[in-house]
This record gives sequence, structure tokens and C-alpha cells, in this order.
Amino acid sequence: MIGNFKIIGIIFLFLIFSCKKQNGAIEDGRELITENINVLLDSVEFFDTSRMPVSSVSLKDFKKYKPVKIKQIKIGLLDSITNENLTSNEKSKFVKFNIGKNEIFNFRSKYIIEILKINNYDSNILFVKFSNFRIENNLANIEVKKVSGISMTHHKYYFKKKNGRWVFIKKELLGIG
Repeated sequence: MIGNFKIIGIIFLFLIFSCKKQNGAIEDGRELITENINVLLDSVEFFDTSRMPVSSVSLKDFKKYKPVKIKQIKIGLLDSITNENLTSNEKSKFVKFNIGKNEIFNFRSKYIIEILKINNYDSNILFVKFSNFRIENNLANIEVKKVSGISMTHHKYYFKKKNGRWVFIKKELLGIG
């Protein structure tokens, strides 16, 4: 009987320590996103069609031609960090959590940012999704996918913790379309 309590106690202690480790990684993840939101949301202008020049058209070619006015895009940040295309053994090494307004308050840009639950395929919103977020030994990497209509970029960002702050190291292109 006492042996059963020892086993239960050991399992309970293991669960407590693994939860503390995961919570520490989540706090580090929130800190990384807060400090580097402007880095993670770079190259928004690439998707902004309102910045494209509209060429003038001859009036004799088009009698009632009116140039199309396109509104500036908004950024729609999907609220949860997910793990995609990973095996079950790999998933335990990655961090998952929901993003809130506290993580994006440092965002400085002329673009409006909103936190969204789902991608509704609105053509005037650049949908940004964070995935496969890994933090280990003061090193971190996160994948960022930006989608607007049929345009997409997929990058992996690398960070290192120096003097208590997450510092951007490099960005790797994973896909474009």
C-alpha cells in the first residue's frame, strides 16, 4: 500500500515540475513576442496594394474610367500559437499559448493591428500566424506566416537571450507564394 503512495507521489511531483517548466517557457515566449513584435511583423508593406501607383489612362480609351481607390490593409494577428507538421515527440519541445493585447502593445506602425480568432479570408486584412515556437537554453525560434488573398510569405525567426532581453539574430525564408 505504501508503495502505491510513493508511485503516486513521484508522478505528482513530476507533473508539478513539468508544469513549472512549461509556464516558464510560456512567460519567456510572451516576453519575446512583446519585445520583438515589430521584428516579427516586418515587411507588411509587401502586401499593401494601396501603396502601388495607379497609372493614368487615356480618356479616349476609357470614357468613364475612374481610378480604383484601395484602402490600406489591416494586420489580423491570429490569437493562438500552434504547432504544425510536427511528430508527437517533437510537440513537447514547443510552446503553445494564446496571444493577448499585452503582447502587442509595443507595435509601432502606421498599420492597424487586431487580434483575431480565425482567418476569414478578408482581402483587406493581412493574416499573421505564429507557429512552431521553440525556446531552449536562451535560444528561440518561431515561424511566422503572413497571408493576404493569394499572397503568402513564411519565415522562421531566430532569437538569443542576452542580458535578460531577447535579441533578433536572423530570419530564414521557408516559403513564398
